[in-house]
Amino acid sequence: MVGVEVVGISKFYGPTLVLDDVTASFAAGGFTSLLGPSGSGKTTLLRIIAGFVEPSIGRIRFGDSDVTGEPVWRRNIGMVFQSYALFPHMSVRDNVLFGLHRRGVRGETARREVRRALELVHLEGFDHRRPKELSGGQQQRVALARAIVTRPRVLLLDEPLSALDRRLRQGMQIELRRIQRDSGLTTIFVTHDQEEALTLSDEIAILDGGRIVQRGAPTDIYERPRNRFAATFLGDTNFFTGPVRRGGIEIGGFLICTSGSVPTDRSTATLAIRPEKMRLEAPGSLEADEHSNRLVATVREIVYAGATSTLLLNADDGTSIKLLSQNREGAGPGVGTRVLLAWSRGDTIVIPD
Repeated sequence: MVGVEVVGISKFYGPTLVLDDVTASFAAGGFTSLLGPSGSGKTTLLRIIAGFVEPSIGRIRFGDSDVTGEPVWRRNIGMVFQSYALFPHMSVRDNVLFGLHRRGVRGETARREVRRALELVHLEGFDHRRPKELSGGQQQRVALARAIVTRPRVLLLDEPLSALDRRLRQGMQIELRRIQRDSGLTTIFVTHDQEEALTLSDEIAILDGGRIVQRGAPTDIYERPRNRFAATFLGDTNFFTGPVRRGGIEIGGFLICTSGSVPTDRSTATLAIRPEKMRLEAPGSLEADEHSNRLVATVREIVYAGATSTLLLNADDGTSIKLLSQNREGAGPGVGTRVLLAWSRGDTIVIPD
């Protein structure tokens, strides 16, 4: 296993800056997702690591080796694209063999490696089928087997699950994580799907405008986003902006506090809270304990989604709020109802300007 490091990577296409001085390390044997909107630079960064694109500035290292100037075929990577790119006239076995034959590996050694790769992706017994005889998920696993059969130093995945329907994609997320753990490959995964990144990753790097705006473990980024972009791109977030008061900010006549401190060097500040962290309190329970925030709001709309409902509300000062609730036995509040919201001060995040 080797780690990957990119140092000071910038990329220009003419006058357009696509990547802006990106420096990051990817742990050996880890699974890191590059997450961001279209145009954020995540696919360009992956293609620079692979060697398909040259950086305008910067270096790429695999372990102790500088691979910046090396062609793709010398970097010993495995890559899976959004399109499976399988050869339709070849069997599963021959598709997986292709990379080995290009490297001069033949005979019993090649057959043994193909068996190993197909076992890893749970496709034993599919050797002689053609791609058209397989489901989308099976084709994706063939593409994975072809990428890992050569025992690459690094596995690069460019939105490989986006062509699958939602149910199949969720199943493949579990399979992909198992395959990565079993193989121990250093894996870098590009996606714009938040749920996918949270499900699969040891680490997430969020890109915006060609820069990494935050990186860390999924729980750290989700629970403690460093800025407004990270908070909004990874999950839903409620923002409260109001005048600074001692211990918090004022919204709708209530003092919204955090477990930390609110900056006192400005007149207003912004706090954030995830919709699922909020709860509905019983009417009349306005006595707040020292660890909770309270706020009165009016239900504007209810979005039913089976197991959950999203309540869209307005605070008395017009602040829009989302609350995610489980649909348990008993009817919830209707549209137009005034409700009392509560949530922990520890779940309230200060968002820097």
